[in-house]
Amino acid sequence: MLILSRKTEQAVVIQGNIVVTVLGVDGDRVKLGISAPPDVIVLREELVSELAEENRTAAAGAHARLTELRGLLRTPADGAAPGPIADGDTPRSS
Repeated sequence: MLILSRKTEQAVVIQGNIVVTVLGVDGDRVKLGISAPPDVIVLREELVSELAEENRTAAAGAHARLTELRGLLRTPADGAAPGPIADGDTPRSS
C-alpha cells in the first residue's frame, strides 16, 4: 500500500487519467474529489461489499429455483415422485 500525505487542494494521479483531490479536512473526515473517465467505476468500499453480498444472495436464490424447476421437469412415467436432474441429464417430457 502506498501511503501519501496531501494538503487541501493537492491531488494524486493514478494511471494518468484518474485524479483524486483532497477537497477538505474536517476532524477525522477527509473530503475527496475523484475525476475519472466514464468507463471507470468508482464505488465506496462498503458498497462493493454490499453488492457482493446481494449478488451471492441472488445467485443462491436463483440456484434454488433452478433446482426446483429441474425437479418439476423430471416426472417419471411410472408416477413416482420427481427426482433431481444431474448435470448432463436430459429432462423427460410427459
